[in-house]
Amino acid sequence: MIIIKRKLTVRLSLSSHLKREIEEKENLSKDEEIDSLYVPLIEKKKRIIEKHLKHLAALSDTNDDSSHHSHDSHGSNSNDALIGPGCHLSLLDQHNELKKKAEQLKESDREKQLKEEQKILESVAQAKALMSIQEIAKGIQYLDPIKTSWKPPKCILNAPQARHDKIRELTGITCEGEDVPPPIVSFKDMKFPSFILKALKSKAIEKPMPIQIQGLPAVLSGRDLIGIAYTGSGKTLVFTLPIIMFSMEQEKKLPFKRQEGP
Repeated sequence: MIIIKRKLTVRLSLSSHLKREIEEKENLSKDEEIDSLYVPLIEKKKRIIEKHLKHLAALSDTNDDSSHHSHDSHGSNSNDALIGPGCHLSLLDQHNELKKKAEQLKESDREKQLKEEQKILESVAQAKALMSIQEIAKGIQYLDPIKTSWKPPKCILNAPQARHDKIRELTGITCEGEDVPPPIVSFKDMKFPSFILKALKSKAIEKPMPIQIQGLPAVLSGRDLIGIAYTGSGKTLVFTLPIIMFSMEQEKKLPFKRQEGP
């Protein structure tokens, strides 16, 4: 009876020990499950990357001499050594390296394409600047600029360049081009006839806007113009008023009959 009892006690002690181990394992697994549930995804990725970095650091310490020697011998092919079955980097790092190379190739191809497009645009702009599709289709070519008799007043022509620059600075005008006509701040000084001035005044337009201050003298002079300004800034008048002036000038030179004219 005593022996049996001892055996039972041993069995009981073993079973309690095993039970304790099982409970500990269950608790650990529960903690891991809870940890995996409540740890953010960014933190998980951070831990994975840290493991990879530790592994890479260990490998780099052991193979420092050999990698340094291979870098010196191969030179420009060092990037290729980072990719392949013999590489010590993880698949994730290899993927990132390949992605970087692909982006660099894309950028170089894109730069080539942009340069080619720029050349095409320059060739088209030189030959067919400011021409409509209908004019290009019909093969119309404008070899000479529009000739007009309009000239700015002498007082403005004789004014110093500093005066013109000051007006542009105050009105926020930026100009690019050769022999830019001087800005004029009054419709009257632009030599518009009285009926046009009255029509403008009836629409509460008494002073020109910045785009008109510089744009109208340029177009009235027969110059090509590309004007950039906000909506409602008065761009339409910059080409409609000169059209009226050109029509009047043509009618004086060659009187029109009924149903003729622009």
